[in-house]
Amino acid sequence: MFHKYHLILFSFLFILSVLSCKQKGSSLGFSTERDWKSEWKDYEKLMEKEPGFNNFQTGVLKISQMLVDTHFTEDHKEILTKGIELCTKNKNTNYALIFKKEFAKAYPEDKNTEKYLLDYTVSLDEDKNELEVKLLYDGISKRWPNNKKAKENADRIKRNVTEFDFFLNETGKQMFGSPDVFKIDSARVEQYISLCEHYVLAYPKEQKAASLLMMGAQTAKTGKNPQKAIELFDWVWRYFPQFSDASLALFLKGFTYETDLGQKEFAIDAYKTFLKKYPKDQKIKEVQFLLDNIHKSETELLKKVEN
Repeated sequence: MFHKYHLILFSFLFILSVLSCKQKGSSLGFSTERDWKSEWKDYEKLMEKEPGFNNFQTGVLKISQMLVDTHFTEDHKEILTKGIELCTKNKNTNYALIFKKEFAKAYPEDKNTEKYLLDYTVSLDEDKNELEVKLLYDGISKRWPNNKKAKENADRIKRNVTEFDFFLNETGKQMFGSPDVFKIDSARVEQYISLCEHYVLAYPKEQKAASLLMMGAQTAKTGKNPQKAIELFDWVWRYFPQFSDASLALFLKGFTYETDLGQKEFAIDAYKTFLKKYPKDQKIKEVQFLLDNIHKSETELLKKVEN
C-alpha cells in the first residue's frame, strides 16, 4: 500500500532530520547562516559529477534538515521546491510525493499546489483509500473547477463526502477500547488520523480544519505515534497561525520531542521559537521552566521543586 509506505518514508525523513541536526557543522549538514543556497549549488555540482543513490540521499537529508530548522522558515517554499526538483530529476516518485504533499499543506493557494495535490491524490487512489481519495478529488475540483481529471475521478468513486463525519466519529469511538479497558487499536488510530489530515488537505479553508489536525495530533500522541503527532502539531502552528490553539500546538510539538522521543535538540528549538513567537502566552513560564531545566535529571528537578 502506498499510504503505509508513505508513512514509512515520512518516518525515514524524520530520522534523517534528527541525524542531520546532530551532524550540524559536518559535511552533511548546513549551518544556520543564510548561506544554504551556495552550499546547495556545491551539492548540485557534486550530483552532476557523481550521480547515485547515496549522494541523492544526502540531498534528501539536507532538505529535510532545513525544513524542520526554524532558521530557514523564510526560505521554506524555495527549499521545498528544491526537494521536489531533486526527487523528480532522480526519478524518485515516493520522496517527491512527500515534498509535494508538504508543499500543498504549506501553500494551499499557490499555482503549483493544484498539480502537486493531484499527483499525491492519484498515488493514493492506486492504494484504494476510497474515502480519503474522494475527499481529495472533491476538494481539488471545488478549488480548481477547471480540473477535469479531478472532477471525473470524484464522480467515479461511489462514496459521498458527507460520510466523513460519521466515519470519523465511529472510528474515534473504537480506537482506544472501552471506557473500562484502554487498548490501542492501531488500525483505527491510523484511519482516524488519515481522515483528519486528508480532509484538511482537501479543504484547508474549512473552519474546522485546524481543529481536525489537533484532534489527529492528539490521537497520534495517545496512539504511540509521536512522529505523526509532531508532523500534525507542526502543521497547525505553522500554517494556521490565527487558530486559537496554535501556540498550544507549538508547545506540544516541543513537549513531544522531549518526552516521547528524547530529542532535546528539537525540543529546545521548539521552546525557543515559542518564547519568541508567543511572549504573552499563558504557558510562557511553563515553557521557560522546561527550557531552563531540559538537561536536568528527574532527581535534580525534584530537588529544585522542593527548594
